[in-house]
Amino acid sequence: MDCCAHEGPDPGDAKFEIKKLADGVWAAVAAPAYKVNCNTAIIETDDGVVVVDTHSKPSAARVVVERLRQLTTKPVRYVVNTHFHWDHWHGNEVYPQAYPGAEIVTNQITREAMLRKGLKRIQDHVRLSPPEIARLTTAIAAAGSAAERAKLEAELRLAEAYFAEVRALKPALPTIAFEQTMKLYRRDREIHLLHLGRAHTEGDVFVYLPKEKVVITGDAVIGWTPYMGDGYPEDWVGTLDRLAQLDFTHIIMGHGDPAGREWLRTFRGYVHDMVEAVRREAAAGATLDEVKQRVPGALAAAYEKPFSAYPDYRPWRAGLLANIERTYAMVS
Repeated sequence: MDCCAHEGPDPGDAKFEIKKLADGVWAAVAAPAYKVNCNTAIIETDDGVVVVDTHSKPSAARVVVERLRQLTTKPVRYVVNTHFHWDHWHGNEVYPQAYPGAEIVTNQITREAMLRKGLKRIQDHVRLSPPEIARLTTAIAAAGSAAERAKLEAELRLAEAYFAEVRALKPALPTIAFEQTMKLYRRDREIHLLHLGRAHTEGDVFVYLPKEKVVITGDAVIGWTPYMGDGYPEDWVGTLDRLAQLDFTHIIMGHGDPAGREWLRTFRGYVHDMVEAVRREAAAGATLDEVKQRVPGALAAAYEKPFSAYPDYRPWRAGLLANIERTYAMVS
């Protein structure tokens, strides 16, 4: 069921499908959007709600709040951010507005990354939006068909709306920070917040529900080729191995449909095999260009098809080449 009604600014292309994973546990799975939105996990307890991750803009978070109010009348008490990337926390400000007293939680590493890097990236988005708007305006004038013009005009409306939102953003930083582990005990549910090591970022937070056997991974596990620009490819597999030691059957990923343990094995295999292939080539003296020529062919048979299940998102080879660059820089 797509979420289309809204309060406040037009949410544009922010749409989510609500999927139930267990009693009182849902995933709001994000549809493709002009500015990518993450998935949100919704966990109902006896006295309130815990929400995990808040999207790339406040209007998208308001869409989820509206759907949340259809699921339960209980207030949101905690918002958890899994890492510092913009598409997981730029909607934070909506929750204390909608639910006064709501606390925003992450670990200390991620809070510091928000301060050190996340706030600067908001200004980067403000700076980069006008050239994008100008590019689209020029493309509309040169459009060769009515269909192409209509598509570009729709993109321009989304770009202008996003620019207005990001300029008005009131970044809501976490109000509670933990080190390795934080546990919330409610009468009907345990919620574990865990830092298992470096992976997608230095401070990835995993949310684990032991009774329901559900784990929420942020972007440490996603449904397509991972982004490693702020990641630690050599540490990632060890972090996933620690994740695999938990007793769970369902994964709510940062992006993509909920999955099971089989996808974790595939995802872990990709990271491991990519890192080992790059490491072998670098140790033999291969240049980056040579590694980028050889490694995709070595991995394609095992991973190209499973990592191409979401054609609206990052193409397998483009994502792989970016991963190779990051890994080569760290191992060579």
